[in-house]
Amino acid sequence: MDIWEKGPYKEIWVCPQETPEDERAMMALINGDWGWLMYLREEGDSGFSSRNPDYTGTEGDGNKMEFLLSNGQMDFYPLSYLLPAEQVLRALDYFETYHRLPEFITWHDDAFL
Repeated sequence: MDIWEKGPYKEIWVCPQETPEDERAMMALINGDWGWLMYLREEGDSGFSSRNPDYTGTEGDGNKMEFLLSNGQMDFYPLSYLLPAEQVLRALDYFETYHRLPEFITWHDDAFL
């Protein structure tokens, strides 16, 4: 697990690399008590991102939270993507241990926006 941290912001990467060709990775961005996840099967993959099934708004409602990336860029993501940071960290630990997507996360295939 590779962790970058600045104040309330964290960027965390887990890359199991079971074989030299294995490019799978799970990434989390965290801001305080909230975070979101992205899973990539390989470089250039549109991947999958987390969704919060308990979010009462809509994905397009415009409500967003800021996340600072390790390169200094500030990005904003919809609140519908966000999960409690504890759940995000548990998902990263699961992926690092079992090398598969945690089923307790609701995933969205980002190839279909």
